[in-house]
Amino acid sequence: MSLHAAIHRRIVAGIVLAAALLLILVFAVDVALVVFAAILLAILLHGGSEALARWTGIGRGFALAGFVLVLVACLGLLVLVAAPVLAEQAVQLWQQLPLALDALRARIAAQSWGPGLLEQFSPETVVSTGSGGALAGRATSVLASGFGAVVDLAIIAVIAIFLAADPATYRAGFVLLLAPEDRERALRVLDEVTGTLRGWLVAQLLAMAVIGALTTIGLWLLGVKLAVVLGVIVALLSFIPNLGPILAAAPAVLLALAESPMLALYVVALYILVQVIEGNVTTPLIQSRSIALPPALILAAQLLMAGVSGLLGLALATPLVAVLLTLTHLLYVRGYLEPGTPGPVR
Repeated sequence: MSLHAAIHRRIVAGIVLAAALLLILVFAVDVALVVFAAILLAILLHGGSEALARWTGIGRGFALAGFVLVLVACLGLLVLVAAPVLAEQAVQLWQQLPLALDALRARIAAQSWGPGLLEQFSPETVVSTGSGGALAGRATSVLASGFGAVVDLAIIAVIAIFLAADPATYRAGFVLLLAPEDRERALRVLDEVTGTLRGWLVAQLLAMAVIGALTTIGLWLLGVKLAVVLGVIVALLSFIPNLGPILAAAPAVLLALAESPMLALYVVALYILVQVIEGNVTTPLIQSRSIALPPALILAAQLLMAGVSGLLGLALATPLVAVLLTLTHLLYVRGYLEPGTPGPVR
């Protein structure tokens, strides 16, 4: 085939893929994010099953089933052991936060500048309980969003298992959409992107575990109530860099402030210390497994994705940035500006 025909074919393939991507982003961005979340989980499942297959010598299908069963068993054990404590503390947290908010209001009102501030910003304007219909509407909204989240998680899990069971089929199907001249390079790019996401995911899960454990121990030593559930909240929200730890600190600081301003300062200092340890000790130890992401770029992406798709977009903004940076480096910097540049993206 002539060079002109090959170039024409590559251009047409690029236009088709770009148009498909644009249509998805315009009309089905939430679906795209669910699929991306499933890909992240599939990468975790595939990596774990491959490691299990190497250690035991069993087939990959059995290794995947075994790894999924291990994860389900661990989750079930966690529910049996920790759920009663977490449920009890979660209920107490739900009950004590309004009391802590009232205590904060009383402390502010006791100051000379307090009444003027409360006129501009009152807790009652944020959490209004004057209308039974409004409360019912909020409860219905929470239940609906919770049910939707459960359905999304189930869909993500099912898609992830299918992807992890036979990733080669889906990779080959995607590559077939490209011109034959680009397919080998596309496979290398997919391998690099997969490695980047796997490294980021492992690093993030380790960081979440460290942050949750350190925060729980620190809050317990400070005598803050509900240390376990607050530590779990911190661990979960640490999946969202930058904004997650700030959101997680709010209930702990509010509860501590109801006890005393000094205890609240200690809690703030604890959260800052944990973040310093995570950023200067934990992250450097595992940074070689993950791409370095500029904090300002991550924050901008989080604000953008939160505006586009809410909490799911906020949670997935960081891995999306990791993918886009990897693709930019591979396809534009290394592929066009600096062709032939060796080495992986790190």
